[in-house]
Amino acid sequence: FYSNKRLEDMQSSTRAAMEELDCLLVKEQSAQYQISPTLLWNLNGKDKKCSPPLRWRHAICDWYYDFVDHFHFDREVVGVAVNYFDRYTSINAVSLDDNENALSTYHTVAVAALYVAIKLHATSCEVDDLQELRNQALSKILYGTPQPKLILDMEMNMLQALEWAVNPPTLHQFAFMFHKFHPSREICTEYEFYIYEATRYQVELVIFVPQLLVEFKPSIIAFAAMKNAEEKIAAHKPIPTTDMKLSFEALTSHSGSGVVVDSTAVAVARCQMLLKRVCPELWYQTLNPFTRQPHRNLANSPTIVVTLM
Repeated sequence: FYSNKRLEDMQSSTRAAMEELDCLLVKEQSAQYQISPTLLWNLNGKDKKCSPPLRWRHAICDWYYDFVDHFHFDREVVGVAVNYFDRYTSINAVSLDDNENALSTYHTVAVAALYVAIKLHATSCEVDDLQELRNQALSKILYGTPQPKLILDMEMNMLQALEWAVNPPTLHQFAFMFHKFHPSREICTEYEFYIYEATRYQVELVIFVPQLLVEFKPSIIAFAAMKNAEEKIAAHKPIPTTDMKLSFEALTSHSGSGVVVDSTAVAVARCQMLLKRVCPELWYQTLNPFTRQPHRNLANSPTIVVTLM
């Protein structure tokens, strides 16, 4: 049995977490953080003056993850950088007639997006001196390019174009918040670890698929990813109690701020299906979640992730 003090602390922590979740849900409704559907036009070759080709965007995402992993930052910063990049390129078209110039421009945008994201959002649990690590990474970005001034100029241009909305609600934030409320934390360490890691793995690969980022809000993607993880567990071991699922489903009706997780059955089911196509190694192989934990550097990667268009 918990002491009264322990119960009070747990209740206080839960209230604080709910308030944080409310703030994220409100923020994701903001038009400032929406990614324009024009981002998808060029993927079908419908516009010669629009977003970068998918292969360029994949290469940029790959480079982001390599760079962030090298400096031991949390991978959430990649989601922030990609959000900046997608929002900026969807409202600042570049002519693709001059392929070399377009590639150079998008390279500058990509570098500036990561520069700002690391400056504002980079965190790490693996180093003692985070500020020193950030400085090293920012110096590497800035002075590893032929013309550092271009990056600084693009940084200011990007901040103004994004109207200084630089704190987007991320997939990782929702994955973490949903994990905090998931009853698996009180049932089994194996369940808890697998559900959170499998959810993170899915949302990290979603970064490579702009269709998902445009069609679904971050909360929907994280929610669907966590439900996929639940299904994978249920396929190998029955979930100990129906309360586990019911308690998590209750999140969808939580509305402390008047905004709910938009988890209609159709939207979540479609998102779950697309996530399973993006992450085939987790779903279409005989993978036992209790003997092999999901690894975020699997071969179904970044550059060859399925195109959903």
